[in-house]
Amino acid sequence: MLDIKIDETAGYIELTVDGAIDSAGYEAAVAAIEALLKTHKKINAVEVVRSFAGMEPSLWWRDLNYSFSRLDAFGRCAVVTDNGWIGPMARFFAAFLSVELRTFDLKDLEAARAWARDGR
Repeated sequence: MLDIKIDETAGYIELTVDGAIDSAGYEAAVAAIEALLKTHKKINAVEVVRSFAGMEPSLWWRDLNYSFSRLDAFGRCAVVTDNGWIGPMARFFAAFLSVELRTFDLKDLEAARAWARDGR
């Protein structure tokens, strides 16, 4: 499941993953990002990963292409998780990106939100 919250005024999106990501959830996330980009040059994001049970195989390649095409659209991105491998993987890829990315534990979700929102 993928839950999406946006703050249009602030140019902020929060995605919460809890389980598997299906095509409908993925399409909704892309639509929300694109809507924010119509009124904001850069947006800030928080991705909360409570659990990750994969995504539909057809989405992997599409997500990779979409993600790389929109890297310059993000200011600050916070990855919030207690899942052992996701934080280190995010930090590894952050070294190659122009996005300002930080990882947080789930207990620090409010701090992650505050950090991401202050990225103007």
